[in-house]
Amino acid sequence: MKRFSLLSLLVVIAALGYCKEPKWLTSRSSETSYIGVGSCSMSQADGQSIAEENALNDLARQIAVQIETNSFLSTREIDYSVSEMFEQTTKSSAKNLLEGHQLVGTYIDKKTDTYYVCYELNKQVYLLNKSKKEKEIADKGYSYVREAQRALSNGDMFRALTYYEQGLAAVEPWLYLDLRGFYDGKSVNVPDALYMGYASAFDGLVISVEPNTLKAIAGQSCSEDIRLHLTREGKNVANMPLEASFIESSGTITRSCKTDKEGVAIFRLSGITGKAKLAIIRFSVAKSVTSGLSPSFKRLLNTQTWPETVCRVEVESGPKIAYINDDGCDLETLPKQIGALLGNNHFVITPDPDEAEIFVNLTNSVDYAGIVNGEISNLNESYVNLEIKFFDNSNQHLLYTYSIQQLRVLTPEKNSIEQTMAQCTREVMKRVQKELPRKLTFNN
Repeated sequence: MKRFSLLSLLVVIAALGYCKEPKWLTSRSSETSYIGVGSCSMSQADGQSIAEENALNDLARQIAVQIETNSFLSTREIDYSVSEMFEQTTKSSAKNLLEGHQLVGTYIDKKTDTYYVCYELNKQVYLLNKSKKEKEIADKGYSYVREAQRALSNGDMFRALTYYEQGLAAVEPWLYLDLRGFYDGKSVNVPDALYMGYASAFDGLVISVEPNTLKAIAGQSCSEDIRLHLTREGKNVANMPLEASFIESSGTITRSCKTDKEGVAIFRLSGITGKAKLAIIRFSVAKSVTSGLSPSFKRLLNTQTWPETVCRVEVESGPKIAYINDDGCDLETLPKQIGALLGNNHFVITPDPDEAEIFVNLTNSVDYAGIVNGEISNLNESYVNLEIKFFDNSNQHLLYTYSIQQLRVLTPEKNSIEQTMAQCTREVMKRVQKELPRKLTFNN
């Protein structure tokens, strides 16, 4: 009898020492609540805190995947990659709707040394939190819609874009909720209003040009003003940078200019350098505008059709007869190469100085600086100077001076003088060919 009593006591003690797995560990179904379970190894630092955080994340995930019927995400066709873009933000925001959650229990699995925790959130409590948050976010988002529309009505497009971007940033984490509201006498889906406003902000832009056709003499400065007028739905658009580029021929023109409060930008055409009989200049919204747009919702926006217009320039040939005077050149072939360059840019070179309209005075020197130690071999160091003066041959008036000072040229030490001079000529002509043609727009 004593032996039986002792055995019974041991069974009771063993039963008391055995902790049964809680039901929530294997089954989380509930009609009235959301159930979130998190776990973490007990060997990990702050294991209990991590498990609690994981349980809250589990609750948030369940809420975030419940996309409301009238939400932005359900009413817009969004591809998989864009949908993934919202996943993190929605999970993060959903945690703000967990107010009122309660601890169900904890459990330690001694076999795996794992700590488990379970939270529940009553579905009615969640709906109250959600309804409150929907109104809060919708009201905030629509305040940006109002400001953007006001800015657009004043022609301030960049301010409008800023408000649209701020509004989109405010609603983005909550796009799975129903963010509709009744504003200004009508029902408004706020994310839709922000998105459509942002996407259509540049719609209706028109650039007009005056004059749309003008005449110029090749190689001469024309100093012609071209007036651009930018409007949106008939209203002037201020502070918008426009840019000019040649799509036919070449020349010198103001590269970029912002519209004033009247929506007007003035471009100055200094001259045509190309040989074509017709030059076409395109005017468009500056690339800095498109590249500077916020990445907010960029992948959701349709490709914009940017406005542009053209100005046609009828080019009259006007080659100038020029005489090149070698006023002392260390580089012997330089005068001939300069003459060829001028010949390709509306000049006719003559051997008779009395026949010339333009007198070109050319001076050049090469200064040898010594030997420079190189990693593989030593190098000759030389400095090249060049000065080209253009005079009106009828009155000796100086029209323009082009110069290159102390252009450094390195050549192998083993090179001959002729080879060194040839390399100096090549290097200085690279600079001349790049820079001088754009300057040949002076009047004589």
